[in-house]
Amino acid sequence: MHFIAVDGGGSGCRAVFADGSGRVIGRGDSGPANIASDYDEARHHIFTAIETAMGTIDAREIRAVLGLAGANHAPAAEALAADLPFPARVVQDVTTSVRGALGPEDGIVAAIGTGSFFARQLDGQQHAIGGWGLRLGDEGSGAWIGRALGMRAGRALDGFCPVTPLLRELLEEMDGRNGLIAFSLDATPADWARFAPRILQSTDPAAVAVREAAQAEIRAAIALLQPEEPLPVTWLGGLGQGLALGDWPQRAAKGNALDGALALAMEDAFWTS
Repeated sequence: MHFIAVDGGGSGCRAVFADGSGRVIGRGDSGPANIASDYDEARHHIFTAIETAMGTIDAREIRAVLGLAGANHAPAAEALAADLPFPARVVQDVTTSVRGALGPEDGIVAAIGTGSFFARQLDGQQHAIGGWGLRLGDEGSGAWIGRALGMRAGRALDGFCPVTPLLRELLEEMDGRNGLIAFSLDATPADWARFAPRILQSTDPAAVAVREAAQAEIRAAIALLQPEEPLPVTWLGGLGQGLALGDWPQRAAKGNALDGALALAMEDAFWTS
């Protein structure tokens, strides 16, 4: 038996090919692989990464787990699984990220990057919340924080709060009220998220207020997931440590999403659940 693990998202796709003991014997990388936003492009990149990882090895028995952005869109996930020439489970990237971070152990994952999601793993079962995207959620994320600063700048111009040095700096960069409005109409989550490092590093009252609002959202999400006996929290994402809370014990991540996909591919119980 050989195993394939794939981690795919909006920025790229990675695959590993492993032997029966889990030893990685091939790796492949390719382009964006969000199967909900562009199925044909994602399929091409996923197949390219897998083929690169397999190389010239002719393996007759293969089992694959693919953790992909957009896999919550069932028709796309089912179509991809049917397209693959070997047994495959296509799951959300949240599933593989949590398994990679925690291994088989119980715990909470708080993933804070451009977007955000929160998940609990308890007795082998996962439950995730968030991950709705900036239009509907992504509370506490880099994009959410950046947009919150833009909203505060607008409210400051209306007189609801002071125009602090940081807000004045932002408004000057945007070329005032009209520029802020124009930016907001076309800004992607990544565009808003580029303000996050400045907000996390600043002592400006506006930055402090935005950080506190973000941490309140993060605290509420983790509290919702915590059982009666609190679990340790593992922080993921580029902003995870910058917004980490000391309310609960913390635990470093054991691995990444690709590690999680490979572990699930090798786990017999996952295939019978």
